[in-house]
Amino acid sequence: METKELPPAEEHGEQTRDRLLRAAERLFSRRGYARTSVRDITRDASCNVAAVNYHFSGKKSLYSEMFARRMTALREQRIARIKQSIEDNRDQATLEIVLQAFANAFLEPLVDESSGRMLMELITRELLDPQMPPGFLLSEMILPLQESLAHAIETVEPGIQSSTTRLCIQSFVAQLIHFVRVRRTAQVSENVQNFASSLPELIDHIVRFTAAGITASAGEKNGS
Repeated sequence: METKELPPAEEHGEQTRDRLLRAAERLFSRRGYARTSVRDITRDASCNVAAVNYHFSGKKSLYSEMFARRMTALREQRIARIKQSIEDNRDQATLEIVLQAFANAFLEPLVDESSGRMLMELITRELLDPQMPPGFLLSEMILPLQESLAHAIETVEPGIQSSTTRLCIQSFVAQLIHFVRVRRTAQVSENVQNFASSLPELIDHIVRFTAAGITASAGEKNGS
């Protein structure tokens, strides 16, 4: 009977597990799933090859846990900022305040020079070569964020219809994603001058544009 190889005792702990997850995120984002081997990951994490099987039962499970961990952290950070914008301002919360909080929470992790690039590449590779279960991003990221933002918008604008809110959210997020992609293109061409210094101004424009659109759409639906 074949005995399962075990890593050295010092690699049984949570520190090794965390190093493997961090190394996996770096390499999977840089090379993609197919071109990243278990040996590549353990070399980067400075641990024994057997540590992957011990902690994750293989490459596929390591990827799944790494990706789910990253998306969960990102989702919860964004939802927390939305809720905080309401709690901090109480009765004074406005549509602009809610949208500003979400825009900042959405863009901050993505515009950082190193971690932002890695995160965008990781998500892009997953979209192009899915390794997670079908519908994972929709159910675990997109829909929970949409529901949280929609609830906040309808809290500060109680007369707006849910269908209008969700359409406006799609437009809002699309503008934010467009900025991230344009900025990334500019970085690749080393032409970031006009993008790096204008983030607050751009967010303010997108927020005011979206708030005006939501208000106008709500007025049209209500016949005003």
